[in-house]
Amino acid sequence: MVIMGIFAVLIIFGFLGFSGKLPLPTGGDDVNYGEVTLWGSIPVSTMQTLISDNLRDERSVTIKYVEKKAETLNRDFIEALASGRGPDIILIAQDEIVKNLDKFSTISYQTVLERDFKNTFIEEGEMFLRPNGVIALPFTIDPIVMYWNRDIFTSALVPSPPVFWAEFYNLVPKITILNQGGDIARSLVSFGGYRNVSHAKEIVSILMMQAGSPIVLNQSGKLSAALVISSPTNAENPVITAMRFYTEFSKPDKDSYSWNRSLPESRSMFEAGDLATYFGYASEYREIKQKNPHLNFDVAVVPQVGRTSTKLTFGRMHGIAIVAASKNPNGAFRAASLLSGKKVVSGISTLLGVPPVRRDLIGLQSTAVTEGNESVNPSPDKLSDAVLSVFYDSALISRGWFDPVASDTDKLFLTMFDNVTSGRSSMTEALAVAHSSLEKFLQTY
Repeated sequence: MVIMGIFAVLIIFGFLGFSGKLPLPTGGDDVNYGEVTLWGSIPVSTMQTLISDNLRDERSVTIKYVEKKAETLNRDFIEALASGRGPDIILIAQDEIVKNLDKFSTISYQTVLERDFKNTFIEEGEMFLRPNGVIALPFTIDPIVMYWNRDIFTSALVPSPPVFWAEFYNLVPKITILNQGGDIARSLVSFGGYRNVSHAKEIVSILMMQAGSPIVLNQSGKLSAALVISSPTNAENPVITAMRFYTEFSKPDKDSYSWNRSLPESRSMFEAGDLATYFGYASEYREIKQKNPHLNFDVAVVPQVGRTSTKLTFGRMHGIAIVAASKNPNGAFRAASLLSGKKVVSGISTLLGVPPVRRDLIGLQSTAVTEGNESVNPSPDKLSDAVLSVFYDSALISRGWFDPVASDTDKLFLTMFDNVTSGRSSMTEALAVAHSSLEKFLQTY
């Protein structure tokens, strides 16, 4: 009777743990969950180095990583699920959440407390929170920062890069140069166009979010378009004000004229030394260095609207999601917990040259910079404390939005700005059409 009673208790505990009503064990050498397959677009060599360096002695679970191309990851994932060959966990970006919600298991707030989640990860990580639990654990964050050419600013006798957007108007006459034919030979900023502007959607998103629009509104898990918003003073829609600022630099009849569609891709022009400011991801720093080792450039936090406004930039975040069809859900949760832990997050941050998603790690770097512990770069791949400080600050203010289908919304934004710059539509009309189209995309999911 005693033995039968013990078995009954164990069965009850097992049922509660599997159903999420009781937290499952997250550690301990006495538990072995077997092998877990992880899919992602990070290079396999990087992930193998990460796992080998940080989880070599881990006995509770074995993580097998499979690299997929970023362009085909979602398609491969859906096809694998249909044939029963899907992974146990997957690295998912914040703009892939909406269309894949039904494919992931939600981690209950009994297992991962909401307060602990918010205290552990930066604010953009809260995009992974749902009304009934956590859809993914944050893994990486890649914020948009402002790259600026030191030589161009120095030759124009400008000591430092702009901190506020309004400063750009006065900088154009000092930095932008037109040749004898009236063509732009050197540009201050690649604003106004869309087709030849690297990360145009991200840049526009920053301006809109700084203006007060979340782009997509999340109300207890229900998503709706928020491109058309009202001003509390009955003034012009602040999103239109942001759009007007962006397009101002592509008008030849304006003093702010600094960009047109005939110019090269903005990143290529920056690497060539002909663009004073470039807005790109933190992860691009090493690539730009390698592309042009002689380019004298630095990084700064993305400019803001004003001193009193809420600071923010756009960040691309990846999280570790547990696949609902996983045959090893306990092992998948254990692996996800390990990968989002302090040790592993610090490792992937160093390997990719991006800031960490964990608040405790950002706090450590901030302390080191404050105390003046800036190290000398022993190699081109190691980032200085000054650069990391900008990346870490940008991570803290990073935000994103629930993008239903990244490729479709990119075309939506492209059409909107093409119609405005060509004169086919007013800003109000173009924004209203984009708002309606975005709402239809969201309703599909």
